Amino acid sequence: MQCIHCQSENVVKNGTKTLKTAQVVQYFLCKDCGRRFNERSGTPMARLRTPVETISMAINARTEGLGIRAAGRVLRKSPNSIILWEKRLSAQLSNFSPPSPKESEVTIEGDEVYTRVGENLPPWLSEGWTIHFIDRESRYWFEAHAGLKDESLFEKSVKAAWDWAKPSSSIRWFTDGERRYSKVLWKLASTYLPRSTTTQAYPFRKVWRAGLEVAMKIKGSQGKPRVVWVNREHPYTAISPKSDVHANHLEALHSSLRRRASGYRRRQNHYAKTVEGLQRALNVQRLIHNWCRTHYSHGYQRTPAMVMGFIQRPVKIGEVLTVRAFNCLTS
Repeated sequence: MQCIHCQSENVVKNGTKTLKTAQVVQYFLCKDCGRRFNERSGTPMARLRTPVETISMAINARTEGLGIRAAGRVLRKSPNSIILWEKRLSAQLSNFSPPSPKESEVTIEGDEVYTRVGENLPPWLSEGWTIHFIDRESRYWFEAHAGLKDESLFEKSVKAAWDWAKPSSSIRWFTDGERRYSKVLWKLASTYLPRSTTTQAYPFRKVWRAGLEVAMKIKGSQGKPRVVWVNREHPYTAISPKSDVHANHLEALHSSLRRRASGYRRRQNHYAKTVEGLQRALNVQRLIHNWCRTHYSHGYQRTPAMVMGFIQRPVKIGEVLTVRAFNCLTS
């Protein structure tokens, strides 16, 4: 146990407190800074008297497709309480978002999905666009930003995705035909080759970083899609076959998202009222998807976080609510 104030490990137990719900909370005292805290301090359960099991059921109901009011009716809780619990769990996302393992190989799929926010506006005016990125092999969902489909949304999303992926030694970056993905990435991941390495056969100096391959699938004419490799690759970077350039696994995630997140069912009155509400629901979905829910593609035995090597077992929702970060969990 570390002190939440000074991060010292010189901490001793300092009594317990029994709540009205019969829950026993352990208190600690830091010998270095002299401040007292409890086992819930710094977690989504801080200063909450509701049992962890109740909040876990509410979060599970929300991530299985129930709306906020429907979940409140089932659990006999106020919708405002469920929104508060979601906000706290959404704030926990940064503590459960480690970067990709060093020297690993990742295949990134990127795409955008659309829903309504606030009112039914034309797609080009709606703030319901969400840009997603996943790792193909593990299905690890490492980025999801919602907002108006403009340059700032692409810049924010692509930069966050690149920051996650750049520790990897080999990166394959596959998206649909939206060129703003590669336009932003080119500013972040391009490099200049020394003049001594250029030849007449390969005269290009500005190229992608070594180990990075960027390609996109474009809707072609007569139903024949075509694949385009964007800008020049590094001379030492391998090129994938055209059949590998797709975002099919991310499209499957979109289909699942429309079933599991009520805000993405556009034909019903479940759409998010604000961008913040949509982003909050996305953050909670990502946490459960990556750490708690075992996946069919992994034999219903492993989660994406397990496949990435971040942890050795599935995590329970109650554990996410009661720890400060994923590295506090024991394997």
